[in-house]
Amino acid sequence: MNLPLRRGPVLALFATLLLHGFLILGPGWHLGKLTTTDTEPEILMAQVLSPQPPPLPRPPSPPRHSMPVVSAPLPAGDAAGTITPTLERVDAAALLPAALAVPAAPQIITPLPANGHIRYIVRRGEGGMVVGRAVTEWHHDGHSYRLTSTTETTGIVALFRPARVVQTSEGRLEGGELYPRRFVIDKGDGDVASADFDWAHQRVTLGDGRTLSFSDGAEDMLSMFFQLMAAAQREDGFQMAVATGRKVERYAFEWLPEETLSLPAGRFKTWHVRVRAVTGGGDSTEVWLAEDAMGLPVRIRHIDRKGELYDQDAEKIEYQK
Repeated sequence: MNLPLRRGPVLALFATLLLHGFLILGPGWHLGKLTTTDTEPEILMAQVLSPQPPPLPRPPSPPRHSMPVVSAPLPAGDAAGTITPTLERVDAAALLPAALAVPAAPQIITPLPANGHIRYIVRRGEGGMVVGRAVTEWHHDGHSYRLTSTTETTGIVALFRPARVVQTSEGRLEGGELYPRRFVIDKGDGDVASADFDWAHQRVTLGDGRTLSFSDGAEDMLSMFFQLMAAAQREDGFQMAVATGRKVERYAFEWLPEETLSLPAGRFKTWHVRVRAVTGGGDSTEVWLAEDAMGLPVRIRHIDRKGELYDQDAEKIEYQK
C-alpha cells in the first residue's frame, strides 16, 4: 500500500464518539441554564479632580557624537569586483521558540494486537455527565480483521431515551495497515447504512447505491481509529478519506503535544491528534493514543459546531499481542 494512500470525525469523524455519543445524545438532551432576574442597581461614582500643573520644559538634548568607523578587509571577490556570498544551511525549526514548535508525528509503527477489547464510559459536557457506555472489540489473524463497536445509553438516560448503535468493519490486514472491505452502522429501527470498498477500482459503494471514488485510499469511521498509528508515519499533517456509510469525507490530521491522562482504565502517556474535515466546519474530533498500550485510542473527544462536548474515556483495556 503506497504511503500517500492513507493520509487521509463532520459526521464521519464524530468517529466512535460521535456515533457513540452524539448520535445517541441528540439535541433533546440539552439541560436548561439557570438564570436570575434579580439585579443590583448600577451606582455611578464621580470625583472632582484638581487641574494638572503645566508640564516642565524638556531638558536640552545632549550633543550627538559620531560613531567611530572601523575599517576591515572585504572578502575576496571575482574579477569584476563582486563579492560571492557564502551560504550556510540553517534548520528553520531551530529558529522557532519552543512554544511554537510543531509536534512531530510519532516515529514508531505499533501493530494492532491480535485481539482485544476496550470498554469506554461516554460522558457529555464539561461536567462529565455519564450518558452511556461503549465496547470496541477486534480480532485479526495477520491477514484479515474484524472490528465491532457497540454503544448504549445507560442509567436515567436509557430510561428516557434508550438507544443502541452497532458498527462493524471487516477487511484485510496488509503490512500492518487496515484495508476495509465492508462497513455497516446499525442504529436500530431499520436505520442501517453501509459502505463497500472496491480497492481494485478505488471506489466505495454506499448502501443507497451511490458510488464514490477515492484517489489515495480510504478508511471507515471505525477502522480509522486503529489506522492512525500507521498513517502517522507518512507525514506530520496527513489526510485520510473516511466513509461514514452515507458519504465519503476527507479529513486532515494534526499532531498536538503529548499528554499524560488519568482515566478510569489507568494513567497513560499519550500521543494526541486533532481531526478536522478538509472542507471546513465547526466540528472537531480529538484522539489520544496510549504509548504504553499499543497505540490504542484511550480517549476520543468530539466538539460539535454548537460547542457541545462529548468524551469517550477508556474504562477497561484488554488485549493479546
